[in-house]
Amino acid sequence: MNANRRSSALLFLAAFYWAAPGLHAARMSSASFLDVSGIYGYGSASMSSPNFEQSANVQELAVSTQQAASFSQRTGKLSFFPLPAAVSDMAMVTVSSYSIRLTWSAPSADLSRRAEPADNYTLRYTTSGYLSTDSDFSRASTYAQTWTPLEAGAEESKIVEGFNPGTTYYFAVEAINSHRLRSELSNPAAAFALVPLAPMNFQLTRGTGSVTMTWIPPAGYHNRIPFNNRFSPVYPYEVKKYEIYRATAPADAAWEYRGFTSSDTLTWPDPIAPDDVFYYHVRAVNQAGTSIPSYARASQGSGLYFLAPDNQSIFEVPAEGTGAFFSASADPMEAYSIEISTHQEDLGGRVMKSVEFVAYRGGLQRDAGFKLTKNGTLKLYYAKSGGAILPSAATDEKALSMYFHNGARWLQMYGVVNPAERSVKLDTSLLGRYQLRTTERGGSFAADKAGLTNRLITPNGDNKNDTMVFVFDNPQEKIVKGKIYDLRGALVGTMKAGPVGNSLVWDAKAGGQAVPGGVYIYQIEADATVYNGTVAVIR
Repeated sequence: MNANRRSSALLFLAAFYWAAPGLHAARMSSASFLDVSGIYGYGSASMSSPNFEQSANVQELAVSTQQAASFSQRTGKLSFFPLPAAVSDMAMVTVSSYSIRLTWSAPSADLSRRAEPADNYTLRYTTSGYLSTDSDFSRASTYAQTWTPLEAGAEESKIVEGFNPGTTYYFAVEAINSHRLRSELSNPAAAFALVPLAPMNFQLTRGTGSVTMTWIPPAGYHNRIPFNNRFSPVYPYEVKKYEIYRATAPADAAWEYRGFTSSDTLTWPDPIAPDDVFYYHVRAVNQAGTSIPSYARASQGSGLYFLAPDNQSIFEVPAEGTGAFFSASADPMEAYSIEISTHQEDLGGRVMKSVEFVAYRGGLQRDAGFKLTKNGTLKLYYAKSGGAILPSAATDEKALSMYFHNGARWLQMYGVVNPAERSVKLDTSLLGRYQLRTTERGGSFAADKAGLTNRLITPNGDNKNDTMVFVFDNPQEKIVKGKIYDLRGALVGTMKAGPVGNSLVWDAKAGGQAVPGGVYIYQIEADATVYNGTVAVIR
């Protein structure tokens, strides 16, 4: 009678005779012979026989009492060797283009108790799917290794190498003890394939009857793991090809697939009529999938358009501020990119949209200190159902407002609402976290102390409160002026344009020279409406 060694933990004791040779037995069950602890019937060696292939071998049986014919009543134990415990928490992460880190808790050599460590491991892998059954495991490839298992409970951490990037690998492991008995199969785990970053240095040149696009390869994968050689991505696992798309608008539009080039072709011509205006982006593709879009370029104009995954949040960088995003060489690490992520978990209540803008050098290295040299234009689009703004039930579009998180708190930045295209626009040089909320807003210029970022200026060069920024509501985009006076009423200086379009900034200087510490009066004026307040300079 054959049975899978992973069937229920019951033991069937077959009849044996006076002259019977050694009895071969798999893990079996019987109504009359209960394996009460779940550790009997596994045998003394991992063997195979005509009757019990790859099952255990019981060479001898030792029973302390034999009064019951069925052995259902006993005081002793069978002579046995237990299986090792199974690994149940294997996890992994891709750490380079060809290597994967695996971790798990080292099992005991005896599944019934905390005992000595296992003797070795059998690790197998495949690209076909999860290894969830014995047959899956037996068909998978074995990873050659000579690991010595750690003490039971210790964390194993192993780097396995020689894998193709861009390919998903599925793993499982079995522990083996000194009696050559194998454990149950571990939990299945997978190292998922990685798609590439977007191409860099995307440029567009308009000619007679066509536009020509050029770019350079990405430097790594979307999870910031660099390629082995960023100047020559491996085909087809790092980069297989490039795909070109175009649309009639940079956001909230359908992107049309135009074609593809090989991995070593970094240019694409697209024929268009002289009066046509299209927006283009390019994506890198490998065996695992497709990258996010590169920034978009227009067939007319020189700005850059960074598009969010929802196709409804966009950041436009004007031509004067694009220098950091281009490289004079073929090295992607000499150029920057901006990636936009959406935060669906923030939505609800007054929050209509939540996005984050982060600058990366070469697409790989996050740069929290990156600053735009010119204000860009952020547009967040919103949706409506009937007269209601989604996902809220608000109906007054003019009450929509942008908010920015400065690292300590959310600041209201207002913005200009465009009901026709269902968007809110804000001119800003600040990257980071933004939200679109419903709030209370007037229909004309307004300013109050809530728009002051800080009342204490400490101009010591630590980038914390070195300046005073005043943000105001200016839906009609009027001309706004700001002046600084001392307590005697003497003019100290004028405020300059701030980091967002509807803001002014003072750097605690007068005529380029630092002002003494003390209290100063600011005055914000627009269309004959004046707002005053005080601010302190501390040195």
